[in-house]
Amino acid sequence: MKKHLIKISLLGSLLLPIVAFAAASDVEIGGSSVITVGGINLTVSGSANFDSISVNEGNFSLVVSRGAGLTITSSDRRTFIVSPTQYQQSFSCTATESTLTVGNNIWDSAITVTVTPESTVCSSGGGGGGGASGGGGGGGGATAAAPAQPTVTAAAPAIPSSAQPSGVAVSVSPVFNRSLKIGISNSDVKRLQQLLNSDPDTQIAASGAGSPGQETNYFGSATKKAVQKFQVKYGIASSGDEKTTGFGLVGPKTMAKLQEVFSQPAAPTPTAPTVAQPSPVAVSVSPVFTKGLEKGMSGSDVKRLQQLLNSDSDTKIAESGIGSFGNETEYFGSLTEKAVQKFQTKYNIAKSGDSGYGYVGPKTRAKLNEVFGQ
Repeated sequence: MKKHLIKISLLGSLLLPIVAFAAASDVEIGGSSVITVGGINLTVSGSANFDSISVNEGNFSLVVSRGAGLTITSSDRRTFIVSPTQYQQSFSCTATESTLTVGNNIWDSAITVTVTPESTVCSSGGGGGGGASGGGGGGGGATAAAPAQPTVTAAAPAIPSSAQPSGVAVSVSPVFNRSLKIGISNSDVKRLQQLLNSDPDTQIAASGAGSPGQETNYFGSATKKAVQKFQVKYGIASSGDEKTTGFGLVGPKTMAKLQEVFSQPAAPTPTAPTVAQPSPVAVSVSPVFTKGLEKGMSGSDVKRLQQLLNSDSDTKIAESGIGSFGNETEYFGSLTEKAVQKFQTKYNIAKSGDSGYGYVGPKTRAKLNEVFGQ
């Protein structure tokens, strides 16, 4: 395949409202180049290999083969929308810039990723870094005002009943460390089939290959349909395909839900942990959370979470400075994640290496409500 080598120094940056490189060629960008999207200057830097890039008035699109990617830096500290979202590999925010990395580590064929820079500015945690992979709540520097987060409340008519694992499923580990999709063949697929077969709603087949007791190592169309039924039942996805919405793909969200649904109850411990005695501040703060919280998010729910965790000496965000008692922020960074992990460990919700460790999911939210409820 013919390759174009484009090297542009930062001083000789290219400012173009509309740029398109032929989709039939590979593109390598060396040094730094600047593109302008909707009046926003973005720096493409480092070693970036991809099939093509098209810069439009309000966004730009990449055609990315497996293993290829691109790093985009905004000196204005802009936030970005990546579509489809599973191709966003990282996002960080500091006091001087924001950095986004996109890439294709899932599909062997080329996929198209669209990146839209937003008018909002990301929130930095100062010295601890920011964004999806930076620190939060810690370090020096003033905390920039976080953009208002849209509140989307999905009113579920009914909560699906969790599967009751069969004897086979109880002995099968529900922990998966890599994505699974149609065409793959390995022992993880067999474990997946065994777990899905333990629930009548998500069985691979009623008889023959793939049915209970006859699971295989191959991820075929019947396994894909069973994964889709599992995703629909637990509200993970209901339409689209593997590349756009993850429908039929065992990705991070589906792996986390498999572990949550099929994990065995925690073994009773000799001594129960001492339940935190809420401080006067915690008593006045609602411990009810209706949505998941994770590193990189901003909003008033994060500040309430920090206030609650700070009321227990075992789970404090920080001893002093940003994130400490009385100095809570609305940004979920690495310090907040560590405090959540301490809370999860203390109450036997999750431990290091578990999926969801550091994520405020259903079990963690329920325990927060139980521990800090008035």
